[in-house]
Amino acid sequence: MYYIIGDIHGNLRALIEVFRKIMKDFNAERDTMIFLGDYIDRGDFSFETIDFLIKVSKEINTVFIRGNHEDMFQDYIKAGLSGEIFLHNGGKKTIASYKRNAGSVTLPESHKNFFDGLALMYESSDFIAVHAGLDPLCGIGEQKKERLLWIRDEFYTSSKRWPKTVVFGHTSVSIISGKTGVYFDDKRNIIGIDNGAAYGRPLACLRLPDRKVYYSNETGARDVRR
Repeated sequence: MYYIIGDIHGNLRALIEVFRKIMKDFNAERDTMIFLGDYIDRGDFSFETIDFLIKVSKEINTVFIRGNHEDMFQDYIKAGLSGEIFLHNGGKKTIASYKRNAGSVTLPESHKNFFDGLALMYESSDFIAVHAGLDPLCGIGEQKKERLLWIRDEFYTSSKRWPKTVVFGHTSVSIISGKTGVYFDDKRNIIGIDNGAAYGRPLACLRLPDRKVYYSNETGARDVRR
């Protein structure tokens, strides 16, 4: 089984809640947990969230995908690039979290290794997990980094049906469908799982292949089959 978790944005409480629910079903010998990026910014606990994810990676099989917020943060750290964009998009909360826990915005070695090791996508025999989506004008093997991290409506409004299910975050499902909860579009073979945890809505996790959905801040996991 694969357990795919959407955008966290420093919402450590939601992450811990949904993680505890997942682990009741998770089989450490054969299952894998995939995180779709945007671990930081907007929420108050970016440093603590990265620490938690590093700890989790030592205990179970994990895949960590790069989000646009991690990319902006690394650019900011390394060369002060995209500084205004990073700060405007919740970066001030990340800086405050790092200063509170590490005394500065200098990354601890474990955090540096975490950010450096982030993947742009994960492809299985049945699905592709990616942060923002795929460029419908390009083949899967021709995708550019910027599009994988930043694409929005060009992807989720395209009529293209993908040969493998594309599971993505980045754009809140409330923007795509006008509703909350995991967004399933079987016609185009895409599933959106950014449920808006950055804005106080439950963090979502999708299990594949059976499509069971877990949410934080609820009494139990929902079983959603479409």
